Amino acid sequence: MWRRISALVRNLSRRRRQLVANCSPELIVPDFDKWKYRADRDATVLAYGRTERGGADRCDCAGCRNFRAARAHCFPPEFIALLGQLGIDPNKDAEVYHNARIAPGLHDYGGWYHFIGALDGGGDSSPVNFGPSFHAWICPATAPRLSSLVGEQVVQLEFHAEAVPWRLDEPEMN
Repeated sequence: MWRRISALVRNLSRRRRQLVANCSPELIVPDFDKWKYRADRDATVLAYGRTERGGADRCDCAGCRNFRAARAHCFPPEFIALLGQLGIDPNKDAEVYHNARIAPGLHDYGGWYHFIGALDGGGDSSPVNFGPSFHAWICPATAPRLSSLVGEQVVQLEFHAEAVPWRLDEPEMN
């Protein structure tokens, strides 16, 4: 069984290198609100499958524990759909950070994911509004990534959530 899995990974890795090099139409090439990029969903799914936990799940600070508890309530369905289209596991962020308490029970967070692919065009994209308090954008990968994505050509997908509920049964962070 392990030989079959190893062969599958080798074949997909070889296929991914060929597709990225040749800009094959098999790659996802979306134009998402003027974002131009190529994404290899299959390779991204494999990379996320080799990662046990994301950044928020590896940290035990109150900000990260709250984000884990509130994650299902802060990502709009359209953003979850985008993550799925790119092959990103929403529970395996590269990093999440707490910015501030903006009102009792509501907190401001940011974070990012990566996907295997390339940007077609310049630098950072314009933020896309996924709802009244959530937006995301893509940019060249400069931030730390999951270990399974080190050495891969990736694009960074950042998000900003302005109304994450406080879900912990402990005093809120400021």
